[in-house]
Amino acid sequence: MKVGYLGPKGSFTYSAAINFFKESDLFPYNSLTALLEEQRKKTLDYCVVPIENTIEGSVLPTLDLIFQTLPTIQAEIVLPIHQQLMVHPNHAKTWEEIELICSHPQALAQSQIFLLDHFPTVDIEQTGSTAQGAKKVADNPAKKYAAIGSRAAAEQFGLTVVKENIQSISENETRFWVLGSQPLAGKLPQKKQKATVLCDLASNQPGALYQCLAIFSAEKINLTKIESRTQKTKLGEYFFIIDLETPEEHRLQKVLDQLKAQNITVTLIGDYLTYLPKLGNLS
Repeated sequence: MKVGYLGPKGSFTYSAAINFFKESDLFPYNSLTALLEEQRKKTLDYCVVPIENTIEGSVLPTLDLIFQTLPTIQAEIVLPIHQQLMVHPNHAKTWEEIELICSHPQALAQSQIFLLDHFPTVDIEQTGSTAQGAKKVADNPAKKYAAIGSRAAAEQFGLTVVKENIQSISENETRFWVLGSQPLAGKLPQKKQKATVLCDLASNQPGALYQCLAIFSAEKINLTKIESRTQKTKLGEYFFIIDLETPEEHRLQKVLDQLKAQNITVTLIGDYLTYLPKLGNLS
């Protein structure tokens, strides 16, 4: 089995993946675009991607790429996220003098209150993943660089954590999706069954969104998320991504049929279990 993830080793996506798969199955990719392209070409059996965070909301590049490639969600993993400020050991005692902080945009945003309080004028550099930021710090021991990421990334690259749990709220979590063409069962504790659909509403039809939501309401289906994203065709054209608690199978199919009858293009991209990680150091 070959499983891709947003790497390198030490990223939060790696932590999600290693909880679900064997380490020998895992292969890192430097960008979501490269990762999902390999999944589209079926050179990977599965890939693990971040989809939503408590503080920063949806990981928009993931949503947009999923709309373009239409993979199938086979599982969801919800991981607690604790951001650490780390430096090269050479600068552990003078970490307050750092001149550059690098990390993934999500990690930087999740830690923005800390950054504004402690480093309001320090340069910020965005990287493809938190682990890539940690690697840059490790590769430049003479420079006063810092990274934000997981404790696992600090251990992976030999860095020193100088400030712990700098995310803006303590109960910070990220949802990750496991994408692939074949069903699979995880060994982690299960939380609930969910489904995700993409809806492309009829252009310029008054009440189209209301008609869509009314169908779910009539069947008493609980929606856990609804979000619009531009189709990147022309201004004013959007698609909607809807997460819901999976009802009985015949009711879900009934809803999908009713949506199509209303001239709504709807694609079911996953009917899957949500898994919780094993206990341990996932920070």
